[in-house]
Amino acid sequence: MLIEKDKSSLVIIDVQEKLVSVMPKPHTFIDNIIKLQRAANIFKIPVTISEQYPKGLGKTIEEIRTHKHKAIIEKTNFSIIREGFFFEGQHVIICGIESHVCVLQTALDLIETDKKKRIYIVQDAISSRYEKDYISALSRMDKYSNIEIVSCEMVIFEWLRKSRTEEFKTISQLIK
Repeated sequence: MLIEKDKSSLVIIDVQEKLVSVMPKPHTFIDNIIKLQRAANIFKIPVTISEQYPKGLGKTIEEIRTHKHKAIIEKTNFSIIREGFFFEGQHVIICGIESHVCVLQTALDLIETDKKKRIYIVQDAISSRYEKDYISALSRMDKYSNIEIVSCEMVIFEWLRKSRTEEFKTISQLIK
């Protein structure tokens, strides 16, 4: 099943100052998150940002916070779902950190609360401090039928669907 932009929402989990500072190669996954966020804004897809205990871990990094978003949800639960937050749309695209904690728990809780939702984990827009945790999280999530592991460009081009549009020209500039 292709990701449908009219049924989508984008969730950016905990890309905060102190967490980013301990991630390996943060520019790679952050660049992809920003591409997804910009594409979501072009297609008018709602973007939600979460922050895990911002008093201790800092705010979402400025590069992400300055782009248009619907809400920033402060949380102390690892899963944003356990904060009582629910996402619009049937297709929930998840990116952020850490893969094996907040990303994983949000995805699994989302499956439990709404079996009709499709969850898309953007593998090149998530990270963990340690590679083994990143790999374990992807492996575990990949076992669920309503979770699909995708790439940033897969999401963007499935939202886009065709060339010869104004959006295509703009999107082409994003993925250089």
